[in-house]
Amino acid sequence: MDKVSSRHVSWVDLEDPTEDEVKELARKQPIHPLVQKELVTPTYRPKIEEYEDHLYLVLHFPVFDKKTNATFSREIDFIIFPYNLVTIHYDPIPQLDDFQQFLAGHEAVRERSFGGNSGHLLYTIVSRLFLLSLKELEAIEGRIKNLEEDIFDKKVHKVLTGIADVRRDLLNFRRALKPQRAVLDSLVEHGGRFFGKDAVPYFNDIKGEYTQIWNEVEDLQETLDILYETHVSLVSANTNDVTKILTIMASLFLPATLIATVYGMNFTNIPFMNEENGFWIIVGFMLVVVCGIYRYFKYRRWL
Repeated sequence: MDKVSSRHVSWVDLEDPTEDEVKELARKQPIHPLVQKELVTPTYRPKIEEYEDHLYLVLHFPVFDKKTNATFSREIDFIIFPYNLVTIHYDPIPQLDDFQQFLAGHEAVRERSFGGNSGHLLYTIVSRLFLLSLKELEAIEGRIKNLEEDIFDKKVHKVLTGIADVRRDLLNFRRALKPQRAVLDSLVEHGGRFFGKDAVPYFNDIKGEYTQIWNEVEDLQETLDILYETHVSLVSANTNDVTKILTIMASLFLPATLIATVYGMNFTNIPFMNEENGFWIIVGFMLVVVCGIYRYFKYRRWL
């Protein structure tokens, strides 16, 4: 349990709490029994609930994992009292831990970030995490630009792997963000009632940041889909070219193969078989047939 405090507000953070840790926390803060029950296990859908003396908010954030080089959805539960904020998460979120440690070591920034009540601190934390999400999307945009170059360099395997990785990250972004629109709309209403009208602009700003991130995800998804279609078209065109060349080669040499097969039969009275220059006559005939077919293909503009 990590705690950071300013003159007016305190922030407690827990990672994957046990039932005993939740009970200990409830002895210090009047947490509703229903909330205590939900804190023991993750909640897979975002939501907001208002109780007599606190709010319970569940949000999911896309977080980049440096070990796996991928983005995953991470849950954060917020228990919001007027001057105390408790955050609980069930997986490591280094970005959140680093931010809390940074605030612990910088008093001036801490006082400004915490503000006069926990509503301002909630706004600071959520805005910080959304800002990190935007930076992750910028990194994904860079990867998409690299994929565009690889597509026209015909790096087929690399492109397919890259598109799959980016699609996975964008899918995790969408999975984390999409269900939260209604919850953030409700946060404006509940937060305004809990903290007063002065807090409403801050919660509206959170909605605006969410919308910005969502629009960016949609744009990147659309760009990736177009690149994938372009890649498929180029691969298909290349495959068709190869198939065309192989078909033409087979068509050119099929008559020669047929002639050679006929002359390979065990008969005695085959034309030119007993001629002194029979071999060269047959080879010359084959070449004439191949050249004739070639000129016909050129005439029909198949070559």
